[in-house]
Amino acid sequence: MTRLAPGLASIVLLLAACGEGGQNFSDALIGGTPREVITDNRSLVPGMFAEGTLTGGPGDYAVIKLSAPIAQIDWNIHGHANDETQTVHEELDVMTVDYTFQPTSAADWYLLVRNSSQGNLGVDIRVELFGDMAWAWL
Repeated sequence: MTRLAPGLASIVLLLAACGEGGQNFSDALIGGTPREVITDNRSLVPGMFAEGTLTGGPGDYAVIKLSAPIAQIDWNIHGHANDETQTVHEELDVMTVDYTFQPTSAADWYLLVRNSSQGNLGVDIRVELFGDMAWAWL
């Protein structure tokens, strides 16, 4: 029986994990050190939102982490193709978020974070960028 070198065995296992079951190669590679990290603490009055643009496409991804002292964060990832709004993912009235966004097409995607409470709310925002994903606050 032929024995694989340890490094080659790891690659074979990684490729095997990427085969069936709907998982693609980029899913198996998520992790590691981000190319860039955006951090901010936004103090939002009731109903106020903060928004940033994620520019990227297939092969890029962003890990989005949000936290607040109470479960009153509304947030979403959306796009504006053909002058319409396409919501990719949305959650309402949460205290924490840990979400990996992998765009399916090259475009500008928008992260919107809103205070849904009746009082001022400090929201910690952390966006870790991988691949060629770019960030800009609006």
